[in-house]
Amino acid sequence: MNTALTLDNTAENLKSPESGENIRRISLITGNQITNVDVFALFGWNDLPEQLKDAIRSDLEAYRDELLGLYSTCDNGVKNRRKSVSYWIRAYRDGICSEQTAAAALSSSLA
Repeated sequence: MNTALTLDNTAENLKSPESGENIRRISLITGNQITNVDVFALFGWNDLPEQLKDAIRSDLEAYRDELLGLYSTCDNGVKNRRKSVSYWIRAYRDGICSEQTAAAALSSSLA
């Protein structure tokens, strides 16, 4: 079953900060106006240190391109890499590992 989401643009829903951010995200994706900075902002990762951003920049650009419909992948390697990126960013943010450890893990998994 295919389901389509609709935006409820009523005055009440537009007042919440969350709905405004969702509308911004959708307009960025549909308007093909996404830059690297915006990709990090879409994921809520714009405050990451540059070392981590550098380690995952190509991953986020590829994910952005897929969201824009430029291609689609079902490759298990791509899915596993995305899981790895999410895991290490979450580990860094939760204080489980250092920036250097996360960056090294993300950089070494590219090879």
